[in-house]
Amino acid sequence: MRLLNFSVGRVQTVQIGTEIVKTAHLKAPVKEPWVITQTGAENDQRAVHPDKLYAFARSAYDYWGEYLGVDPEKWPDGFFGENLTLDDLDETQVRVGDVFTLGGEVKLVVSGARTPCVKLAWRLNQPRSFQKVFAQSRRSGVYLDVLTPGVVRPGDTLSRISHDPDMPSVADVCDFIGGHKAPPLAPLLKLLNFEKLSPANRLLLGAKKEIAERALDAAENRWRGWRPFVVSSIAEEAENIKSFTLKPEDGGALCQMRAGQHVNVRLTRDTGEKIVRTWSLSAFAYEPDQYRITVLRQEGEGSRRLHELKAGDVVELRAPSGAFTLDMGSFHPVVLIAAGIGVTPLMAMLEAHLQKKEPGYVRLIYGAKTPQDMAFRDVIDDLERKHASFQTTYVFSRSKEDDCGQGRVTPDLVKQSLGDLHVTLGGKRIDLPWFEADFYICGPDSFCHDMKEALVQGGGNPSHIHTEEFSAPVTGETEIESARVFFRKSEKEACWRASDNLSLLELAEAAGVELASDCRAGACLTCKAGVLEGRTTADLGDGTALLCISRPKTGALTLDV
Repeated sequence: MRLLNFSVGRVQTVQIGTEIVKTAHLKAPVKEPWVITQTGAENDQRAVHPDKLYAFARSAYDYWGEYLGVDPEKWPDGFFGENLTLDDLDETQVRVGDVFTLGGEVKLVVSGARTPCVKLAWRLNQPRSFQKVFAQSRRSGVYLDVLTPGVVRPGDTLSRISHDPDMPSVADVCDFIGGHKAPPLAPLLKLLNFEKLSPANRLLLGAKKEIAERALDAAENRWRGWRPFVVSSIAEEAENIKSFTLKPEDGGALCQMRAGQHVNVRLTRDTGEKIVRTWSLSAFAYEPDQYRITVLRQEGEGSRRLHELKAGDVVELRAPSGAFTLDMGSFHPVVLIAAGIGVTPLMAMLEAHLQKKEPGYVRLIYGAKTPQDMAFRDVIDDLERKHASFQTTYVFSRSKEDDCGQGRVTPDLVKQSLGDLHVTLGGKRIDLPWFEADFYICGPDSFCHDMKEALVQGGGNPSHIHTEEFSAPVTGETEIESARVFFRKSEKEACWRASDNLSLLELAEAAGVELASDCRAGACLTCKAGVLEGRTTADLGDGTALLCISRPKTGALTLDV
C-alpha cells in the first residue's frame, strides 16, 4: 500500500435537503510538507467526527465508480472525505489493532472501519439509503490512530509491523455495525476492550453489545406448533381495548421475544372449529414468564371471540415471530409513531429500549380519536416521569386537551416534534437532524404507507423507517376432497385430504419440506411460493400463493418449493 495524496478540510456550513449542517467532510489535497500530528493531519478540522485519520484507496474509487455508474476520474483525491489516499487497501486482510509504519517516521494503528454519515450520500448525490450500502460493502476504508507523529511523502509505503490474527478484520467490523442481527459476542468484546478503538466504532459497537449478550438466550425455550396458554388476567385499557395476560398451561419456560413481534393465537368456536388470528405482543421482558396481547374489539370474529374470554380460559399460541422489531443494537435515536391500536407493538419496543443499560433518546408520537380511546396513557406518562431520555407527543383528532396536538399525526408534526434530537458521544451531546432517527410506525396500513412515503420524500432515510403492514388477503373455499401436491425444488410429493384440513404449509412440513413462515395467518407474506401447476384457495394473482392459508382447488398442484 502506497500513499498517493494527503487531504484536509475546514469546517463549513452546507445545505443537505432542507437542513443546514456543519461539516469538514469536504477535503482537498494540500502541498507538502505533509505532517501527521498526534491529533491527525495537520490543519485538518473536524466538526463532529472524533477519529484522527481516515484512509481510503484509489481502488475503492474505481469500485464505487463502477457501482454508481460514474467515471472515478471525476472524483479528486479526498472526495470520500479521506485524509490519506492510498493506491490499494483490502479491508478483509487489515485487522483492528494492526500497527503500520508510513514512511520513515510515522507509526499508525488501525482503529476501526469508516462509519458513513449523511454527508457521504450527499457528496455522492445518492439517497440516504446509500449509507447502509456503503457501510455493508466491506470497502469502507479505515480509521487510524497516531502512535508516532511525523512527516510523510508521496509514494511512502504503509507497512504492517504488528498483527493479531484473532482480532476482527475491518470488513468484520463493517458486518458487525451494518448488520441488523446481533454480532458474535466474543470478537465484539475483543474490539470493545481495545484501547485505541475508534470512538465512532465504540459508540456503534457498544450499542450492539447488549443485544449480542441477550442473543445467546433468545433461541432458548422456543417451541414448535401450538402450545396451550391460560388467560391469567384481563385488563380494560381503553374503550373496547383489553389486555390479555397469557401463561403457559404446562408451566414451562418461555422464549424471549424480540420487541415488536407478534404471536399467532388459536381460539375455539362453540362448535369446536378453530379460529387463528395474529396479535402483537404489547409488553417486553428479557426472561418472560408470560406474554401479553392488547386487542381492540372490532367487527371481526377473532377479536369478538377473544373479548368474550374470561380469566382461566385456554387459548393456543405459536412462538413469537415477526420482522417488525426494534433494532436493540442501533445507536440512533428512536422515534415511535402510533395511530390508534397500532401502539401495541410500540409499547413493547418502548419498554425494551428503556430497559437497556444506557437508554438513549426515544420519542413516542401517539395519535387517537380521544383520550378515552388511548391505551396505556397512565403507563406512558409514568415512564416519561421516570426516564429523562423519553418524551411523548399526544395528538387527538376528535377532542382538545392542554399540551396535546389536535388533528392527526402528520409528517410535519413528526418533524416539528424532533427539534431536540441528539446522541451522546464521548460525554458530549451531538445534535442531529430529524432524519438521523430510527422510525417505527404502526397503525392502519394507509397511515403507515403514507407516513413512510412522506418522510422519505422529505429527506428521510428509508433504511431507518420501519412499518408494520398486516393486511391478510381474502381466501376462498375448496370443493375438492383430495389432491396430489408436488414440491418441485424439494422433489417431494404428498397427498392432501380435505378431512385432515391441513394448510399447504402444514402439509409441506408433514412431508419434510422446510419452509420459511412467520405469522401463519396470511399477513406477513413470508410463506409466499410460486404455483407452477394448478390453483389454490389463496392465489395472489401473480403466480404465487400464501401456503399458510392455502388449500388446493385442483386435483393436481405443483409448488416451486
